Amino acid sequence: MNNTIRSRRNQRGMSAPGWMAVAAIFGFLLITFFRVFPMYYDNFKVNSVLESIQQDQNIDSKSKRAIWESMNKRLSIQDVDSISRENVKISRKDGKTTVTVSYETKTDYIANLFIGGRFVETIVIDR
Repeated sequence: MNNTIRSRRNQRGMSAPGWMAVAAIFGFLLITFFRVFPMYYDNFKVNSVLESIQQDQNIDSKSKRAIWESMNKRLSIQDVDSISRENVKISRKDGKTTVTVSYETKTDYIANLFIGGRFVETIVIDR
């Protein structure tokens, strides 16, 4: 019995394989964060552009072209390249203009794997 108490007292901390496993898990999570964060950051920028279009009184809300041109300029300034004209749907009904941006984005992950995201953002311009 005295040997088991002494052996437990000598075992302190993690072994080298344990530390390697923790480092591998941490590295995996870190790589995932650095691959996924830019997609959500671009989506945040798209939301910001849509909100600024919604609040800008100088844009003719009846003109699809004026909305797209203003949106395209703002996306260019924000450095968002994943949005094209095909991803934007502008419709007018009952005096309200609805702008919907629907797009997919992909990024390489590890080796031949990729991570993708599908985003849909909508605003209503009521003027």
